[in-house]
Formats: sequence, C-alpha cells, structure tokens
Amino acid sequence: MYPVNPNTTNTLSGGMAELRSNHFHMGIDVRTNNQTGLPVHAAADGYVARVKVKATGYGNAIYIKHKNGTTTLYGHLSEFNKEIAAYVRKIQYQRESFAVDLYLSPSQFPVKKGDIVALSGNSGSSGGPHVHFEIRDKNERALNPLDYGFDEIKDNIAPIMDRVAFIPLEKNAMIKGEYNREIVGAYSTGKNKYGLRIPKMTAYGLIGLEIDAKDKADGVYFSYGMDEIEVFVNEKQTFKVHFDRISFANQRHMNNYMNYEYYVKTRKRYRRCYVPDGAAGLHFYEASKNKGKLFIEDGKTYQVRIRMTDAYGNESNTEFEIVGDKNQKAVKSYPVKLNDYKIEENYMIFNALTSDTKQEAEVCVDYLAYKIKSQFEVENTGTFFWDLRIGLPDSLILPNGTTIYPNIKTQVPSNTNFSFYHKDFDIYFPSGALYDTTYLAFQTKNTNLDKEDFIIDHSDLALQKYVTVKLKPSNPSSIKNKSKVHAYAVYGRSLGFAGGKWKGDIFEFKTRNLGTFRLVEDNEKPTIRVTRKNSKSIICKISDSRSGIDSFRATIDGKWLLMNFDKKTATLSSEMSDQMKDLKGEFVLTVTDNAGNKEVYKTTIY
Repeated sequence: MYPVNPNTTNTLSGGMAELRSNHFHMGIDVRTNNQTGLPVHAAADGYVARVKVKATGYGNAIYIKHKNGTTTLYGHLSEFNKEIAAYVRKIQYQRESFAVDLYLSPSQFPVKKGDIVALSGNSGSSGGPHVHFEIRDKNERALNPLDYGFDEIKDNIAPIMDRVAFIPLEKNAMIKGEYNREIVGAYSTGKNKYGLRIPKMTAYGLIGLEIDAKDKADGVYFSYGMDEIEVFVNEKQTFKVHFDRISFANQRHMNNYMNYEYYVKTRKRYRRCYVPDGAAGLHFYEASKNKGKLFIEDGKTYQVRIRMTDAYGNESNTEFEIVGDKNQKAVKSYPVKLNDYKIEENYMIFNALTSDTKQEAEVCVDYLAYKIKSQFEVENTGTFFWDLRIGLPDSLILPNGTTIYPNIKTQVPSNTNFSFYHKDFDIYFPSGALYDTTYLAFQTKNTNLDKEDFIIDHSDLALQKYVTVKLKPSNPSSIKNKSKVHAYAVYGRSLGFAGGKWKGDIFEFKTRNLGTFRLVEDNEKPTIRVTRKNSKSIICKISDSRSGIDSFRATIDGKWLLMNFDKKTATLSSEMSDQMKDLKGEFVLTVTDNAGNKEVYKTTIY
C-alpha cells in the first residue's frame, strides 16, 4: 500500500538509485506538497520492529517488519502515532537522551495494512517536507519500491540523454586524435530516441563511455535515477547495470560508479558505462569479458546504442557511431593546462610546450634522469606519460626548462592493509578503503595565518572506508592548550571539523575525504538564543561558529527535560514527560561544542 494519500495520484521528489552525496539513494521520496502532518500508513501487515530518533539522517523513522521477511522504512517523520510516541518518550526520559534507536518485539506494536503509524515531516537531514520510503529484503538490501507498481505514480516519460563522454582508458588510446576526455551533447531524433551532435566519433584503443542522463515523471520538474542502463555495440550487449536492489554495504560505491574525480572538479555526475576497478562482485553490474570497455580498432566502424529504462518500463535509445582511426591528428581548440600533472591508472600525465630544439622532458628518479618524448603532439604542446611502476619522480624537467616537484611519496595498493610513515605525517589505509591502486602525494605549507597546512593531494580520490591520519606538527611545544586543538579540513576560506585526538605530540583522526588539513584551536563557546519561554514550552536556537555542536542537556528544577533537536534549523524544543503538567522552576540548558567549550543558560519559568 502506498504510504501517503493512498489511491490518490502522487509524485516523487526522489527515486531509487539516484546519485546523492557519497551514496546511492536507497528508496523513494514521497512528496507531501510541502506540508507536514499528513498521515503515514503501514504498507502491509506486520509489526513495528524498530524506531529511531536522530537529528540527522532519516530523523524520526519507523521500521515495520512484514510476514514475507521484508521491512518497510518511513523516514523524516514529524511525530509517531500516540502509542508509539508515548513509548519512545518514556525511553528517552529513562535514558535521558533525545537520540534513541529502539528494537521492539513483535507483540509490542503490531500493525495492519493501512494503519496510521506516524505523521509526515521534515526531520533529520531532509531538504524539505516529504516521506522517505524504503523496502528492504530479509538480507537488508534495499529494493526499488517502484518495482511494486504503485498506481499513485504516473510515469510515461522515458529517460533523457543529455551528454555522452568518451574516455581514453590506456596510454595508447585516443579520442579525436589525442588522449583527452571528449563530451558530446545529445539531441532528440524522435520519440524516446537520441543522437549526438558529433554522430561519428573517431577513436582508437581501449576507451570507455560515460553518460549524463536523467529520468522524469509526469507533472514534475524533479529528476530521478535510472533503473537500468545497457550498452550494445553492433547489437551485442557489452554492459548492463540494473538497480533492482542495493546492499547498504555497497551504498558508497556510488562514488566509483560515477566519475568521482570529474565530479569534484565540475560538480557534474557522469555514470560510467563500464565496470570500474574495485567493483568486483557488485551484483548490479553485468558486463562482457571486457567489462564494458571498448577496444576500437583502426579502420573499423562500431554502431553503438545506449538503452536506458526506468522502473515503469519507459525506454529510450541513444545511437551513434565510433570510427577507428589510429592516425587522426588532433587540433586543440581550447586552452590546455600546462606545467602540471595528473595521475591516471599507473601513469603520470603532463602537458608541456615543446620546440624544434627541445622536445624531450626529463624525469628524475633517485638521482637518475630519464628522457621521454611526448606520446601525442598538437601544434607546440606535447602530452607526456611516465609509468610510475618504474619509479616515483623526484622532479620533472619540462622541455621549456620549468621544473615540477610532484611530492609523490608512495604507491598505495587497494586490496591490503597499508601504512605509510613520514616525518610530517603517517597514514593507514585498511584493505578495501581504495577502489584501485593510488599514488600518495603529500606536502606541508605554512599559511599567512602562521598555521601549518598538511596537504594530502587527493581531494578527488573516492574512499570506501575511513583512513587514519596522524599529523606531526613541526613545533608541538608552541601549542599551549592541546585539548582545544583539533583537525579541520580546509575548503578555501572555510573549515570543516574533522575531530580526532592527541597522542603525545601527534594528532590522530579518521577521514573519508583527503585534501588539506589544519590544526586549529577553538576557544569560542556555543551560543544560545531563547525564542519562546512559557510554562508549556521553551524553544532555543543553538549554534557554534567553529567545531560545531557536540551535545546538549536541559533540566527543569534539576530533573532532565527532553529537548527535540532539529539540526538543520539549529532548534531545540521542549517536550514534557507524561508525568509533567507544566514547565515551572529553574530551567538550565548546557550546550557543549566538539572542542569541549560549554555555554550555560539559566532562567526561571513561573
């Protein structure tokens, strides 16, 4: 049964397998027309197996276990029904905790299909009022709710192709005569049919396809994820991805399914139409022996068709040709980034100006200099490749005399535990943290704020698991109050709290995003602003300008008082226990930030 306004036409603000921040979306987002307080119905007979209250994530959430082994989840609720709410409130007061995660027996709250279990809301990390609805199988894998064929959703619109990207995947591969990503816009050629602005793409060698595409439904402007994507070459299937179910252990693999490096640079999410490294065993991939990667031979023509399907069976096809041409000469019509490098697979790749008299670059490794020629040349710009398996360069001397110092420290394998030790930092990668082998670059810099930045040059590296970083400041004795100093990620002029703790003169923390980190002291207390105060309720706004809120505690005449926390609005609102008739006496609110700074607010309510 549809959970909100059943038997009434409805629309979604989010679909299954959408590409969200660091994860696949694991259900559907049911629209509530920007309202809260709509009845939320049990989808089938069963019992409430779990109730969770949290300031982030799904916020107020109910999990109902059903007779066939499936579980349905209802998230971002404003409140539970009276019986469940009373039970949850009782436990919150017993534990003196706003956040609770309760597992219940089948006899406590049995439900029938259609029973009202809660009211819709905007709690947790919701971006607006809606109900997040999931269906999970007995193995806790998320299933696509739309596969159950809800008539409340009208979808007669097939997936839409916006762009196709062509990617060289090996040293000798070329797209339009050079080693470069080529993006081509798509256009409609008929009902649910698309072509490309460049109908015949020239290429050579091992290449991959990536797509920028979306799905739509009737009457809404929202875009959704795809249910199924297939690639056919000369009408032979070379790749298929089908999101009928997703394991929560694989939720973060979204960063590997899309081109994460390109997303970090452009904020555009391109879906890979080939199986990436590190995806072995993921059930939603089906592919040929080449894992969807295409080897384009010189002189041959390949008819390519990309078929996209949504959960309601609407299908669209995008067709184009790839012509194999090993000898095509490229002409760059755009600026090329010079005197810098990137790492792809096991190669360091860099562009540099060449001349008639100087066409070679020098790669210096352990006091030896290797002269290399460019792999591709366009006008006076060469593209150079260095195989990092030969050695990690200390420096690159370009043909124009410019020297680059890559600061690459080590090769990190993906399938084993790996630790690296350095005078300025240590880092530990557990097995499976990386999707593929990477090369770790590191340097330290002193800022104009008299701070030391620790730069792990991989902000565009997707991590599946947390890595442990240990920072070794150059002058730890100058840090007077270590208890207030923590690691922060540096984003331009902004800082993001990364946490951690001191172990002697070394600061240790865990992260799933690399980049630039800085040790920063926080001595500022949180702020508390009361917006309502009477005998029935008290509402406060709390905030912290640096490390962020860690905890809060409220009492009335010395007894613990439940304060519901909405993190996105930074609002605390009181909720009395069933034994309380009103709020009278001394109210005390203590708010603590992540650096241990406390602010205390006291008032008397009459």
